[in-house]
Amino acid sequence: MKLIELLHIENKDIWEEQANKVLSYFPFNYPDEIDIREICKKFGIKVKPLDINYFDDEDLYESIELNIKAFSVPKANGRRGTIYIDPDLGAIEKKILLAEEFCHCYAHHISQITADKHIIGKTEAQAKRMSAYLLMPTKFMENIYFTAAEEPVMISDIADYFAVTEEFAHFRLQLIYHHRVDGFSNVKGNIGSIEWLE
Repeated sequence: MKLIELLHIENKDIWEEQANKVLSYFPFNYPDEIDIREICKKFGIKVKPLDINYFDDEDLYESIELNIKAFSVPKANGRRGTIYIDPDLGAIEKKILLAEEFCHCYAHHISQITADKHIIGKTEAQAKRMSAYLLMPTKFMENIYFTAAEEPVMISDIADYFAVTEEFAHFRLQLIYHHRVDGFSNVKGNIGSIEWLE
């Protein structure tokens, strides 16, 4: 085995492995085919509007913050649960929030409403990381590099390709490169990342 293969195995992120495991159930060939509602349905996770009329427990509705856009209530086992999401959100924001809440139901078995702030912070970071791998899988990142060999690819292009926000695309690229990436370009036959100076 080559040294680079060993490094790749040792640096594997557990949240990327979990996202890839979820994606392995679906024949997605392009990033715009990744349908979070379909994924939720496959795993038995219900998606409901964040509206009192859709809550089985009125006390639960009363306990949530007024400005919250989405939250999930994982079941104690079985990677199931219910996601409540603001129906008035835009399609891309809704997709990103659904992915994060799906990751809570898939990976966590605690209610964030009753958890302490340290556990909430940790689970939020984990869900965001897993959702980045879920919506922007490594196998589709390769297409960005192939395109960059021919012409510069900016963060807006990457966000459009994956149907996410630029902020979300920045976060995903930072998981790979450990610094801000604003795009890619070919310089003398080598692909390099671009970081704009402010």
